[in-house]
Amino acid sequence: MADHGRSRGRARGRPVGGPQQQQQQQPPIDMSSLQQSLPSAVAVAAAPAAAGGGDNGGNGGNGGNGSSAAVRGRAGYRTSVRTRPAFVNNKQGSGGKSVRLLANYFRLNPPKAVIVYDYHVDFEPDIDSRIVRKGLLYNESIRQVFRNKLIFDGMSNLKSTILLPSQETEFFAVRNTDQSRIRIRVRRVGELGWSHQEMFRLYNTQMRRNFQLLGWNLIGRHYFNPKVTHDIPEHKLTVMQGLLTAINLHDGGGILMAADTVHKVIRKDSVLDNLRDIYKDNPNGFTTAARRQLTGSIVITKYNNRTYRISDLDFEQTPLSTFPKRDNTRVSYVDYYRQQYNIPITDTRQPLLIAMPSLREQRSGQTGQIMLVPELCNMTGISDSMADDFRVRQSLTRRTQQDPNQRVDHLNEFIGSLGRHPQIREDMKKWDLEFDDSLVEVTGRQLDCEKIITRGLTPQTGISWEQKKGEFTSDIRGKQMFSAVPINAWTIICGRRDQNITQQFAQTLRQVLTPLGVGLGQPQINVIDNDRTSTYVEASKAVPPSCQIIVVILPNNNKDRYDAIKKIFCCDHPMASQLVVSRTLSKNLMSVSTKIGIQMACKLGAEPWVLDIPPPNLMVVGFDVNRDSAMRERAIGAFVCSTNSTLTKWYSCVSPHKNREELSNNFKMNFQSGLKRYYDINKKPPQTIVIYRDGVSEGDIEYVYDYELKQITDSIKSIFNEIPIKLCFTIVTKRINTRLFLRVNQNQCHNPQPGTVVDSVVTRDDRYDFFLVSQSVRQGTVTPTMYNIIKDDTRWAPHRHQQLAYKLTHLYYNWIGTIRVPAPCQYAHKLAYLTGTALHRPFHSSLSNSLFYL
Repeated sequence: MADHGRSRGRARGRPVGGPQQQQQQQPPIDMSSLQQSLPSAVAVAAAPAAAGGGDNGGNGGNGGNGSSAAVRGRAGYRTSVRTRPAFVNNKQGSGGKSVRLLANYFRLNPPKAVIVYDYHVDFEPDIDSRIVRKGLLYNESIRQVFRNKLIFDGMSNLKSTILLPSQETEFFAVRNTDQSRIRIRVRRVGELGWSHQEMFRLYNTQMRRNFQLLGWNLIGRHYFNPKVTHDIPEHKLTVMQGLLTAINLHDGGGILMAADTVHKVIRKDSVLDNLRDIYKDNPNGFTTAARRQLTGSIVITKYNNRTYRISDLDFEQTPLSTFPKRDNTRVSYVDYYRQQYNIPITDTRQPLLIAMPSLREQRSGQTGQIMLVPELCNMTGISDSMADDFRVRQSLTRRTQQDPNQRVDHLNEFIGSLGRHPQIREDMKKWDLEFDDSLVEVTGRQLDCEKIITRGLTPQTGISWEQKKGEFTSDIRGKQMFSAVPINAWTIICGRRDQNITQQFAQTLRQVLTPLGVGLGQPQINVIDNDRTSTYVEASKAVPPSCQIIVVILPNNNKDRYDAIKKIFCCDHPMASQLVVSRTLSKNLMSVSTKIGIQMACKLGAEPWVLDIPPPNLMVVGFDVNRDSAMRERAIGAFVCSTNSTLTKWYSCVSPHKNREELSNNFKMNFQSGLKRYYDINKKPPQTIVIYRDGVSEGDIEYVYDYELKQITDSIKSIFNEIPIKLCFTIVTKRINTRLFLRVNQNQCHNPQPGTVVDSVVTRDDRYDFFLVSQSVRQGTVTPTMYNIIKDDTRWAPHRHQQLAYKLTHLYYNWIGTIRVPAPCQYAHKLAYLTGTALHRPFHSSLSNSLFYL
C-alpha cells in the first residue's frame, strides 16, 4: 500500500543534493569534538503515528502498493501490465488431492451503488510536510463541504463520495506555525468504480489511517504496534512486531487485503555511536574504516522512522553545510531540522551520510543524493559479528518465528481490533466499506508424491517417500547413484590441529560413498603449519593439475581466507573444490560426510538421483541476481541451463551489470551461449525452453515483460531461424506476502505439506499465476513461492506447469529433499552469490559445464 502522490523529482521534507551540489566548505573534522559530543545510545523514538508519514516520500504503510506491478498512466492513474496470455481462460489445474486451506487475506466488501470522485490537491505556497498538509486540508470548514466523507493521502490525492459543484474549487486555511494564509486548490479528475485501479489508493490510504487510529507507528514501509516490542538488552536490540497489508483485486476473490506479521530489529546505537567506535579502533585510517563498515548498512531516522541504505559518507560536509530548498534558497542542515522537526543537532562537526533513492523512488522520478545526519539515525538489523553469534540468532528466532496458529491468532486479533475501534468503524461507514471478520478460505490441491529414481530403477519402480517430511535422506541411503563418477585423485589441505578429524573424515567419506557407487581413492593429505591466509593460498597453488577435486579443511569461517582460496580454484587454477569448516566435522560425522560426499561427486558430474521429466528435448533455464559486495553499484547476473534430458547436467555463466539494461543484454548473451552449448551437446535444438527468472521485483515485471522477453524471443530466432521452438517464461518470486494454512479443525492450523498448489481466489486475474508450497519447515510458518507465467507457447494444461515446477524442486543436489524454488533458480542463486561475495569476477570457462559452485 504505497502512497502514489505525484513526484516532484525530490522527496518532500528531506534534504537532497546531487553530486554537483555546491558545498559550504568546513574545516577538517575534529574527532575529539566528535567523541565528546556523542549522544548516549537510545532506542529509536516511537513518533506519533500521524507523524510517521511526515516525509514519507511516497512510501506508505506496507511493503507493496495497491497494484504491485503498477506504473503511472498519463492522467496519474495506475495501470497494471497484464501478463496473462490471451488464450488462458482457465488457469486452475487438476489432479492431486483437494485440501482445505486458509490464506492470510481478508475480503473487503465495497458498496454497490455509490460513486467515488477523484480530486487532485495543490497548495500555494507549496508545503513540504505531509502532516502540515493533512492538518490544513482536514480543517473544519473543508470537512463540512465534503460532509466528512473524504480521504486525503497527505500529498496530492483526495477522494470523496461528494461531488463538488465546480470542476475546480478553492479553499483557504491558516498555517499555525507562522499564521500564513495557504491557498488550497481542489480539482476534480474523474469518477471511479470500486474496482478501478485508482481506488486502491483510497483503500490503502484508509488502511494507513486505520493503523494511525490504532496508535501504530510507521517505520520504513510498515506499521508496528508499540505495545508489542521485545527488548534484548544483552545484545542491545529491540524487536518490533508489526503488520504488512496490501490490498488488491484478485482472481475470483474480489478485493482482498493480504495481511502478514513482520518484525524489525532496531539497534540501540546511533550511527554516531558507531563512528565513535570505529574511530577508537582505527584512529589513523578512520575514513576508510568508516566507509568499509557502514556502507551498505540500513539506518532508520529518528524524526520520521524512514529507512535508508548508506551508499557512502561525505567527510567534506557537516550539519553546518547548506543545501538548496525548493525555492532555491539555501539552508543548513542544523536549521532545517530545527525548523521542520524542532530537533537540535548537538554535534556540528560530524560527517554526513549519503543515501541514494530506492529503485521505487527512482521510477517515480526522484534523483540525486539523500544526505543524512548520523546523530539522527539509528542502526537497524544485526551486524556481521551478531550474525555469527549463535546466541543472538537464537534470541531473535524466539521472538520472531510464529507457527501457523500464532499467525492466524494475530491476524484475527488485528481484524477484530479494527471492528472494535469506534473511529475506524465510523470512517469505514462513511464509505460503506467493511472487512470480513475471518480469513479467506481457499481450496488447494496436494500434488502426488514424486518417485525418486536411482541406479537400476524406472519411473514405475522409483522410490516412494514420505512427502510431508520434505526430505528423502533415509529413503535413498544405500542406493547407488543414478550416474556415479569415481574419485581417484583427490587432495586434502588441513591444519596440523585438524589432522585427526581429517583422517576420520576421509575414512567416513569412503564408508558412505561406497554404497552410493562412488569409488574413492586414498587422498593426498597436505598438512600446513599455521592458519594464515597466505599459507593456505600457497598450499592451494601447489595442488597438481591431475587432482580431480581439492578438499580444504578450514579452522574457522574467516571470509578473507575463504575468498582467497575460492578465487584460486574458480578463476586462477580452475578445479573442483570443497571447503569445510573443521567444527562441522565434529557433529554427526556420518551424516555430514554423506552430504559432503554427494556434493563432491556432483561437482565432478555425478547424478545422485533423477525424476521422470516427460517433455522430450526440454531445456530449462534459471537466472538470478546478487549484489557485488566489493562494488556496491554493480550486481552479478547468473545464468544456468540444462543440457541433458534428465535436467541434471548444467551449463553456467555469469555477467556483471550496473543497471537493468545491462542486465537484460547480458541475460540475452548468456542465453544465446546456453542455446549453442545445448546444440553442441545434443546435436539438435531444444523443442521446448522453460525459463525460471528469479530476482525480479514487482515494479520490474513490466520491464521484463516488454523488453527482456522480447530479447529472449529474438535470440531464439537469430540462432535457429524458422525452427519452431516453444518458449515458456515464468517469473519466480520468493518474497511474497501470501501465507497458507492447512485447516485441521475450527481452532487449529498446520503448515501445508510439500506439493500444495493454490491457483484460485488469492491469485491475480491479470496474471497466469499459482502458489506452490514445495518445502517442509521444522519451525515457524512455511512461505509458498509464486509462479507468474508471462509467456507460454507450450499450451500445456495448468497442472503440467505446476508439476514441472514441483519436480524441479527435487533436483537440487545440495539438499536431499525438496527446496523452495526450482533447482535451476537455486543453482543460479548459488552461482551469483559466490561470484558477488567471494570471486568478484567471472569464473574460468573450463568450469562452465560443472556444478563447481554447489
